[in-house]
Amino acid sequence: MNLDDELRALGRSAVVPPVDPELTAAVLTRVAAVPVRRRLRDRWRVFLAGLCVLLAGLALTPPVRATVAEWLRIGGVEAHPVGTGPSTAPPVPGVPGKLSLEEAARVAGFTPARPALLGAPDGVEASQGFVAMSWDGVRLEQFQSAVEPFYWKKYYDELEYVPTVDGYWFSTPHELLLVDKRVVRIAGPTLVWERSGITYRLETADKARAIQLATGTS
Repeated sequence: MNLDDELRALGRSAVVPPVDPELTAAVLTRVAAVPVRRRLRDRWRVFLAGLCVLLAGLALTPPVRATVAEWLRIGGVEAHPVGTGPSTAPPVPGVPGKLSLEEAARVAGFTPARPALLGAPDGVEASQGFVAMSWDGVRLEQFQSAVEPFYWKKYYDELEYVPTVDGYWFSTPHELLLVDKRVVRIAGPTLVWERSGITYRLETADKARAIQLATGTS
């Protein structure tokens, strides 16, 4: 693939938030003054103008919300939009394991975090790089982020950006898949965020409570 093809592919895949027309005009005016060789002038002016507008727009706006037209990577979770999905989800599943947090840390290879507002979890289980724990109506999974995602989520509505934890709120029921595309289960409302190389999935029905618990997870 040559440079032209790469630039066209970048233009088709880029998600650009709305940019003030005055900003666009200002960028184009400044780019027009850049000295370049005549035979490359027109091509590079268009490219540089588009690139500057893209970077300026991303710098001046909060992280872009993912809409039903885009996929999104959040640590070890990759979210993919689909047209239709389940209308309901079963109750938040509990974790049947009875490990202590110390045992879970030894198995997983990292120290799991716990919401400060909740007491000892009702259940804890772990595998290499993964820990799950649950309380009544709350399930918290945490796993080491990697180049390849651990989970795929099929989502059916706009994802809401949550700046408090730099994460995203999945408001509707959605299919939760392992990276090999096997469906694990239908998941309900979930908050997903990443911190220090660990991805967190906090599943509970109420968004305000999820954010409160996530903020105090350490």
